[in-house]
Amino acid sequence: MTVQSSLSLSDWNWAVLMLHQALVGAISPNVRMIELAFEESRWIVRVTLRTDDLQDREEIDDACDAMGAYLEDVHSKLSQDAYSKIVSDVVVSADPLDPSGGLESRVVFMAREN
Repeated sequence: MTVQSSLSLSDWNWAVLMLHQALVGAISPNVRMIELAFEESRWIVRVTLRTDDLQDREEIDDACDAMGAYLEDVHSKLSQDAYSKIVSDVVVSADPLDPSGGLESRVVFMAREN
């Protein structure tokens, strides 16, 4: 059994909800996609940006910190595996979006592109 499969649907739902809360007001027009993945006993917030921007990177780090605080509030509703470290992974790319990149993940935000 892999670590990913040990997470329940409830764990995933709580994590996605807490990330949504953390992202309120943090998504700039430069953000193309945000995914939440779970790998090696940690949550990974993978963000694809159009161009590299320090302010966007800071907002993403702040959102990860906020997500951690929100998960603390619902700690009793999560499995032990789901109560894990949260890290950001920023990708700068103009290539067509490819959700999941091979990991078990959930798309939390995807910008409309023509």
